Amino acid sequence: MPLREIYHFDAIERALTLCQKHGLDHQIEEIFAAHNKNKQFPGTSLLEQIEKQYQPNAVEAHILRRIFTTIRINNYETEELTTTLVLAYHQEGIQAAIGPCVKACHNQCIMFAERRAFTYGKERVSIEQLFNIIDGWLAGFQNQMSADRARIEFLKNAKLTHEQVFTFIGTLTSIRVAHDSRDKSLRDAVGDTYPLNNTQVNKVTEQLLKLMREKPIISGWDVYQAMNVLYKPEEAEFDTLIPQNLAAVEALVDFIERKNEVIDIEAEVVS
Repeated sequence: MPLREIYHFDAIERALTLCQKHGLDHQIEEIFAAHNKNKQFPGTSLLEQIEKQYQPNAVEAHILRRIFTTIRINNYETEELTTTLVLAYHQEGIQAAIGPCVKACHNQCIMFAERRAFTYGKERVSIEQLFNIIDGWLAGFQNQMSADRARIEFLKNAKLTHEQVFTFIGTLTSIRVAHDSRDKSLRDAVGDTYPLNNTQVNKVTEQLLKLMREKPIISGWDVYQAMNVLYKPEEAEFDTLIPQNLAAVEALVDFIERKNEVIDIEAEVVS
């Protein structure tokens, strides 16, 4: 029986068919399978009795339950950016998202909440609704792509001093702590997903410290990309990649626009 009503290869084929329907220049860029070290819900299983019929580690002997796929859309690409349609298929369900992708480092960007959909959780939709949403993204591809890239320009034009970068790192830590708190009022203030867990905050802080050695002023885009490098299937659990990516953008934009107040207190440096 297929996992979550549909096989992973059928889900990928349906997404490809929709790209073709809208006349988009597209290709599969990556299909990534992962075990994720989960004994109760393993991402992959090797059936020894089937393996014996073929050869060691034969493709036919594997059951895959965690597949991350990116479909590259080449229309309107630039030297820096293209657009990628993403499917994350796992035991919880299917996640889909679309957004700019940085060519040099394959950093996927999810710039707005409307650019992602899930078949599980509070905002869950059916399989058919999921592909209808993808159909809508592709139908309005040029307009949505333009809006996404306008947000990128906003982040590039946002200049942060070192003090502001340190404050944002503190904000990320506060969001993580509030999210995991037993105090419901703190949890409710930050939503369902935090941008970075504790280990990720440490990694991003290290990256930003190195960057601050080189630059007196850092752009919002630099900060986002320092976080974004962690949102890859080989770096994190599949089900966190899309939600955390969007949470990172929203936290950063709110910080730049001075909207992000996890703890309602004003602070100043006193000499």
